[in-house]
Amino acid sequence: MPGRSDGIWSRRRSIMKESIVRKTSNYLWLALLMVFTLLPFAWLIDTTLKPDSEMFSTVPTWIVSSLTWDNYRWALGDTGLQLPRLLLNSIAACGMTALVTGVIACISGYGLARYKVPGAGLVVVLIVLAQMIQGPLIMIPWYKMAAAFSLLNTKTILVMIYGTLTIPVGVWIMSGFFRTLPNELEEAAAIDGAGKWRTLLTVMIPLSLPGLVSISLYAFILGWNDYQYSLILTSSISAKTVQVGIAELMESMGSTNWGGLLASGVIVILPIVVIFAFIQKYLIEGMTAGGVKG
Repeated sequence: MPGRSDGIWSRRRSIMKESIVRKTSNYLWLALLMVFTLLPFAWLIDTTLKPDSEMFSTVPTWIVSSLTWDNYRWALGDTGLQLPRLLLNSIAACGMTALVTGVIACISGYGLARYKVPGAGLVVVLIVLAQMIQGPLIMIPWYKMAAAFSLLNTKTILVMIYGTLTIPVGVWIMSGFFRTLPNELEEAAAIDGAGKWRTLLTVMIPLSLPGLVSISLYAFILGWNDYQYSLILTSSISAKTVQVGIAELMESMGSTNWGGLLASGVIVILPIVVIFAFIQKYLIEGMTAGGVKG
């Protein structure tokens, strides 16, 4: 018996050692990946805090000997590209896109998940195919439609275009998420006297919050990163987004004020980083539940 006990403990120690080695190896690879991914952003932020004399020094260094906020003052001031106004334009267009996507995806996804409607399979196929017809293929038709309805140079046309990209994905994810919720919840709500709309608003949507947050964030980020549609369809400071503003800054002023350009880039990246940091849990849960089980 002692020999058998010693053998069991020996195998357990061996398994524990293998587990520790495996976990350590995984963490090391993740750490290397994080360093490789975040190093350019760290260098970007470090450079924005340097004066021009250090920024263009012959020997680059991480150390900031003369800390300055002049680049950020320039980016946020009137002498730059009017970044605050462009940020408001982007936030308004992307926020409205996220709201519209969330509302339509919830209602449509619930209908696809709970009701057997003739042609529902065709709708799903069309939703997937809609993602294949985007970008330059439909740029001219979009421009002509915007001109015909007097929507050129407005944030409304951007919300409409972003919606064609985000709503199909949102419907697909939400329909998969609603299918994971048991029908008994709706039956219990019906017994309590709740109608279909009340059941959806008070029972189903709160339970599907991770999926709703994930598609809303997806819609916001997709609109935030857009450049081509905003470039073609907007031109004035009242409508164009921050991505177009930074591109114009690179063409006109970037050669003379790289510090201000880099600071503008940091400011544009910051909202997405902050939003993702707060709701990443819901994003991952919503994407996996809707995508895998749908």
